[in-house]
Amino acid sequence: MVTRAAAQAIDLLKALQHAGAIPILLPVIQILPPNDFSQLDNALKGLAEFDWILFTSQNAVRIVHERMDNLQIALARSPAVGAVGRTTAEEATAAGFSVAHISSRPLGSALVEELGSKLRGANVLLPRSDRANPDVVIALEKHRARVTEVVAYRTISLDAQSQEVISKAMNADAVLFFSPSAVSGFDDVCGAGKLAEFSVSGIVLASGPVTLTALHEKGISNARAAAEPSVARIIEALANSFEARDRRVSSEAN
Repeated sequence: MVTRAAAQAIDLLKALQHAGAIPILLPVIQILPPNDFSQLDNALKGLAEFDWILFTSQNAVRIVHERMDNLQIALARSPAVGAVGRTTAEEATAAGFSVAHISSRPLGSALVEELGSKLRGANVLLPRSDRANPDVVIALEKHRARVTEVVAYRTISLDAQSQEVISKAMNADAVLFFSPSAVSGFDDVCGAGKLAEFSVSGIVLASGPVTLTALHEKGISNARAAAEPSVARIIEALANSFEARDRRVSSEAN
């Protein structure tokens, strides 16, 4: 079960099918534009004033690139770019950005810590979700960076699904989560307590440590995380999770 919008999950769905799995698509959140683009647009119009732009997600890259196209802002004037993880870096590179640093861990705070002194006194643009964790801003301020945080997109939970859809989802062998918002959104779509019920026998996998923390905070203590949110590492982590479960079941049987 993939709890992501189809447009964002195409490569993963193909990889799952290639590996012999049967993907069940169950989006639990929706990515929408901000109610007002003026804050983001003003920041992009003054892009030359920034020393760094930090991308913590593919969504942020996509929206910023679209707005720059709409505003006819040349990428040649863009500041140094830092990206959280290879997947976001690849999205930024494909959009025409020149990525100066990729975090070794899929965490916004890790990106800031690795850049370290380069951020001291720097003007930093941070475009992200309206529901983003404040830890990146706190880390930037710790390094005395001058942060301009703007809402590039909104993350909303989808409406509750029919009993037929919920039943199909609950009969899956594994569920994949890609953001803390999706973890909370699962309850809105499938019903309160359904994720805990699923986790008793099903595999719960997060795309990275931030989402894993959200799962643990929700009481899903047996959840695991991929090493990074790339398709290859998610497939690898999923396969390892199934192997670990099979060994455990075999051991208990013996």
